[in-house]
Amino acid sequence: MTVCSPRSRVRPACWLVVAVAFLTPACRPQEEIRTYEVKKLPEPSVETPTGGEYQILGAMFPAAEPVWFFKATGKTEVLSEYQAAFDQFLATVRFPNGPDKPPVYDLPAGWKSTGKADSIRLDTVQFGPADKPLEMTLIQASGGVTANVNRWAGQVGATADAAKSTREITTTAGVKGLRVSLTGPKSPSGGPMMRGPMMGGGR
Repeated sequence: MTVCSPRSRVRPACWLVVAVAFLTPACRPQEEIRTYEVKKLPEPSVETPTGGEYQILGAMFPAAEPVWFFKATGKTEVLSEYQAAFDQFLATVRFPNGPDKPPVYDLPAGWKSTGKADSIRLDTVQFGPADKPLEMTLIQASGGVTANVNRWAGQVGATADAAKSTREITTTAGVKGLRVSLTGPKSPSGGPMMRGPMMGGGR
């Protein structure tokens, strides 16, 4: 064995031993290189808002067996500006003479009644822009909740779903009713479909 003493004369053999020591790799197993396949996570789905260009905003009283129907129609973006006032109006509906007699109600500021328009419409209420007012009508009809919601849904081209498009409300007088909101791509104005008094489809 060759010993490289610091005091001894440097010999080529010593340098050879040092060089071999540095150049010789350690005798140990190399770590295995592992690869992993990472699955791409699905991108979160973005819910597309549903709706339509036209809207029917209405109410049915009493909630269980409605015979009195309030209904306003128009462009969704226009009618939506008056939803708070509409809810304020609904809160005042009452039946001092019983549910078989026409309801009594208070109109929001700026809304005005034009009275009975024909044999179907018991009252027509105008609101909104003076030059092109929106209208809300009141009729008495039969047919129940589902049949009337289906009729109104057809008028705006919406999917008929009474559970999703109606919400039970209670007025300040304790009267229970159903608030209705339907939107779709079709204009509900005009046409014979609007005139069926037995299904609450009149204007």
